[in-house]
Amino acid sequence: MRTLYVAAGGGGDAVGALLARRALGDTDQRPPLVTTYAWERLRIDPVPGPRARTDFTALAPVGDQPFEVTSGSDTAPPGRSVLPRLVESSGARIFLHDLDGGTIGLRDQLRHLARSLDVGELVVVDVGGDIVARGSEPGLRSPLADSLSLAAALGTGIPTTVMILGAGADAEVPEGEVKRLLEGAGGRPVGRVTSDDVHALAPVLSWHPTEATALVAAGAKGMRGFVAMRRGRDPVPVSDHTPEVWVVSQPTLDSFPLARMLQETTSLSEAEDVMRFAAVNEIDFERKVAAETPAERPRKPLPVVISDMAAMGATHITSRRLSETLCLRGLDEVESSGSTPTDGMWSRDDLVRIARSIEG
Repeated sequence: MRTLYVAAGGGGDAVGALLARRALGDTDQRPPLVTTYAWERLRIDPVPGPRARTDFTALAPVGDQPFEVTSGSDTAPPGRSVLPRLVESSGARIFLHDLDGGTIGLRDQLRHLARSLDVGELVVVDVGGDIVARGSEPGLRSPLADSLSLAAALGTGIPTTVMILGAGADAEVPEGEVKRLLEGAGGRPVGRVTSDDVHALAPVLSWHPTEATALVAAGAKGMRGFVAMRRGRDPVPVSDHTPEVWVVSQPTLDSFPLARMLQETTSLSEAEDVMRFAAVNEIDFERKVAAETPAERPRKPLPVVISDMAAMGATHITSRRLSETLCLRGLDEVESSGSTPTDGMWSRDDLVRIARSIEG
């Protein structure tokens, strides 16, 4: 029977599943099976929150329901999904689930996929590890999708494993805290993402907008440093531990309190209410940002961005953070420099060279 990888937080976790599956001993030569949300960042899809399956066209049927993303699939405007491109470049079969029915609805979707695809095991994948959060962590920003995915998977009755890679790499719960909570849930390290794994997935990593998974890939290739990421948080360290893969082999809701609180929800709005009470609801943040005018978003020239990086001790910055921070002229200067980011991020030294070449 097959394994179905459940990308707990969306597309970045889908890429993480493909990057780390061999650390679990998965050497199946058939295309991997990955199910995920369509939840893109706002500059790709300006609609806050995850898209529903009904927002898509040309999903292929699995059993008697539209689930499989094809290269011809698309989303209703505005915005686009990166999932069709992921299908084209990854060699995996990608399926789309949604949150419209809350935990109960997603549980039924996972059961349908498992039955139709002859799946005997679910692996819930989270890059960064905020799936283990308790809700009170000061840096926690996006627990909804991860916790709902786990609650739904455990509700199916299908044997389920939780896989975490890149502890702390999502700039939410620090690495040490993630590991402490994992150990409390019975987790253990089982291996690490290797440079060979990164090379095999290079056609995806070269374009995919994920930040956390990009840090894991960079760490596996030997990069070390501190990376400035989304929302201006403290730089995230990339260390020898960043490529590590952890598993919780027999997870229970008792070890994952946010998932436990979501287990009976029957709609996305109900799940949002639970998260507002227990932790934070990231869709509210997206609604706020989507309502802002461009003039309300502070932008900086390249020399100021470099100075800010130095002040906070950041050796690198993700392409996403750089594009969010630079003023339009600064972004044009970087893009016209002829330089390209490495592993989805820029080193401070590279930006300094670009700035000097512009000045000269």
